[in-house]
Amino acid sequence: MLIPGVGMFSFGADKQTARVAGEFYVNAINVMRGAESISTYSPIDESEKFRIEYWALEEAKLQRKPAPKPLATRVALVTGGGSGIGKATAERLVAEGACVVIADLNLENAEQVAEELGGPDKAVALRADVSDEAAVVQAVAEAVLAFGGLDLIVNNAGLSLSKPLLETTAKDWDLQHDVMARGSFLVSRETARVMIDQAMGGDIIYISSKNSVFAGPNNIAYSATKADQAHQVRLLAAELGGHQIRVNGINPDGVVRGSGIFAGGWGASRAKVYGVEEENLGEFYAQRTLLKREVLPANVASAVFAITAGDLSHTTGLHIPVDAGVAAAFLR
Repeated sequence: MLIPGVGMFSFGADKQTARVAGEFYVNAINVMRGAESISTYSPIDESEKFRIEYWALEEAKLQRKPAPKPLATRVALVTGGGSGIGKATAERLVAEGACVVIADLNLENAEQVAEELGGPDKAVALRADVSDEAAVVQAVAEAVLAFGGLDLIVNNAGLSLSKPLLETTAKDWDLQHDVMARGSFLVSRETARVMIDQAMGGDIIYISSKNSVFAGPNNIAYSATKADQAHQVRLLAAELGGHQIRVNGINPDGVVRGSGIFAGGWGASRAKVYGVEEENLGEFYAQRTLLKREVLPANVASAVFAITAGDLSHTTGLHIPVDAGVAAAFLR
């Protein structure tokens, strides 16, 4: 698409195909310009065009062409995408055809993940402090420029402190709520602006927690902010449905392996609460579930895919437990 005074826009199932289409067009213009500089440009005959475009081998290739991936054309923003659940989610989204913007407070981690996923045609990295309003506005603007829009948002950025009530400071409380409750609100607000302007609908996913509905000891600040996130899902589902923006949540539990949160001290704190060795915490969580299975980041990523791939197109306001079965956290 050419817009006089603005420039050229090219489209495709992903950034690579869009870029190639644009490059072909620019090359064609350069050929025409070169021809016009010495004589006149004349296109080849229609019969020759047909022979080039529809020769037998090309037809055979088209017959073997694989079906489009479920998330082709989707542009995703994953906060906290540099490790753990966020990283696994970014990996799954790219594998299913999406282009992904990986936002993380640790830019080095985000850049490493983006490189592993195929670089700028598939994934780009940016630094974002989700608790900072100006930083979120800037990050969303950069994300839109990276791939031409946004339509799949995963609010995953988070941290956790495990302390009993009497040891929880106001600073602890504010930190937890600034990153997760305030951060999710800011990201959802700014990305909703984009999706409403695009008028193409979209998905906002909150990575909440089993703790949003389950009361456990020594966890007041973390669990309270997770409950805040869980209700944001319901509130935004009610408000944004008219724009065809679906808002759903995932409630994981016990995601120890690969988790940046657990590696940052949370694992040691929770192991102390439960009286187990930290290296055995994942197995401890597994044994208290109905299925006796350890929950991995990839399991949470699978839930994100399931809710956004199209089969659940009429579902909004839902929380999906990914906890291997914790009866006390059953929704009702």
